[in-house]
Amino acid sequence: MVDTKMISSSTQQYIFENSSWIRLIEYLHQENTHMKNRLSEIIDQITNKESLGLAEQYQSKFLTKDDLYDHMLHVLTGQAIKWKELRSKPGAVISAEIKRTHKKIREQMEYIEHDHTLIKQDYNTYLSSLSINGKQ
Repeated sequence: MVDTKMISSSTQQYIFENSSWIRLIEYLHQENTHMKNRLSEIIDQITNKESLGLAEQYQSKFLTKDDLYDHMLHVLTGQAIKWKELRSKPGAVISAEIKRTHKKIREQMEYIEHDHTLIKQDYNTYLSSLSINGKQ
């Protein structure tokens, strides 16, 4: 027999982690929007063709990230529903499939967070190096 208290505690941890990821994705989406807005503020002032090409690459990355964040938010919201349904059923067992899905999402979230950090660092370095209206 499976200990219901232990399952409930495990389920609570999965729910907590999932909800943390939702908040993280929402934050990363806001950061992405902030970076896009900054780029749109300065893009008309960029005079160097190489810098303009990089600006277009960043703009493309930001649009791709928007799609990714929207997709992940959809996935995470779906998972939250599954976890809450599981929690509401007394004596329910966490299936191997749900655990595998959760592990896969965890790996994706680690990659997304790391990738966002790298892009943000590169982007800020790029912005700092721009020559805008004759100023460096």
